[in-house]
Amino acid sequence: MPEMQMIPLDQIITGRNQPRQTFYEESLQELAQSIKERGVLEPIVVRPTGDGHYEIVMGERRYRASQMAGLTEIPAIVRELSDEEAAADALLENFQREDLNPIERAQAIQRLLTMMSWEQVARTLGVSESTLKRHLELLELPEVIQRELIKPPSATGNGGTFTEGHARALLPLNKEVSTQLRLVEKVRNEKLSIGDLEKVINAILEYPNKKEAFLRVPMHVTEEMLKHLGAHRERQRPYKPQTAEQHLKNLMKACSTVSDLLDDRVIEFINTQQMNQLLATTGDLEHELQQFNQRVRTALQNKEYGFREVYIHCPLCGRVELIGSLRCSVCWTVLRRCYDCGNYDRTYERCAVTNAQIFVSEAENPKEYSKSYKCPDYKPKFEVLARKPQPKAA
Repeated sequence: MPEMQMIPLDQIITGRNQPRQTFYEESLQELAQSIKERGVLEPIVVRPTGDGHYEIVMGERRYRASQMAGLTEIPAIVRELSDEEAAADALLENFQREDLNPIERAQAIQRLLTMMSWEQVARTLGVSESTLKRHLELLELPEVIQRELIKPPSATGNGGTFTEGHARALLPLNKEVSTQLRLVEKVRNEKLSIGDLEKVINAILEYPNKKEAFLRVPMHVTEEMLKHLGAHRERQRPYKPQTAEQHLKNLMKACSTVSDLLDDRVIEFINTQQMNQLLATTGDLEHELQQFNQRVRTALQNKEYGFREVYIHCPLCGRVELIGSLRCSVCWTVLRRCYDCGNYDRTYERCAVTNAQIFVSEAENPKEYSKSYKCPDYKPKFEVLARKPQPKAA
């Protein structure tokens, strides 16, 4: 077992295969102050070079900080190591301490692979070959992005942290370096998570014509845009008939929710700009609804001979429905009641058109087998205004 010995600093040279290439001044100053007060608590590891000097295998930070602290010698353990063994030991120490930045780690693995097989490197470092490949992926990034990844926190202000995971997410955009740089800034300014960044990148790749918008807008707006774009794209695909029932339920629920939100008192408490935005949004919705309604109206006219757009009140909950609905979509009550029909004679409990006997009990509470259920002669006693598009102003 090699013993520790004190070696003069001027006999020590830095390692050729040192994986760490970046030394932060502030961090070294802190370590130098600690060494002044308490000394070097852990010896460095060196190997003889054959010319009276020693090359550092492990502990270059301690060596540099000792120089800054004014020491003339440092505790060290001398080992006889080959280039391969020295490189592996240096990298392994930093791996165990998580003491390398991601780019230095990838570069060190790359150097080890010139000396060993993939299997040997993976076994030496105690990781899988797939993990090695993930580390090496970072070297595929443009150098400017690699530099962004290893910037010290003090150089990036108080924004979010740009991590190894963020950098790896940028790989699909390697041909668009300017876009990658803008995304790095977006990560820091908006403190985006890796998942958020992946959403933005996928959005840019899927909708390249909207790239500028995705780069500029905040994350919650991006999500709304994706939701809208996804719905629009879904409408371009072949429709699955088995989804129609659920689609109808979702559509009616959404319409009910929007209807409940149409409270014009909000106008009193929003500014002019917000009112403009609100009118633009509801106007766009109105336009789409008019187009949709006309398509439904045309389909009804094609399928139902003699279709009349007649609206009636549900006798139970008061909802306004088209007479062709048969049942109320809210409470499921039968809509065509003889009791509400202009052709029903309540005194004699008869239909004035067919002369059929219909007792008041049935007229007030019809069932599916009642004569009024699909009666073609039904005439609402109280007129309900049809909700048709208003004619355009001249």
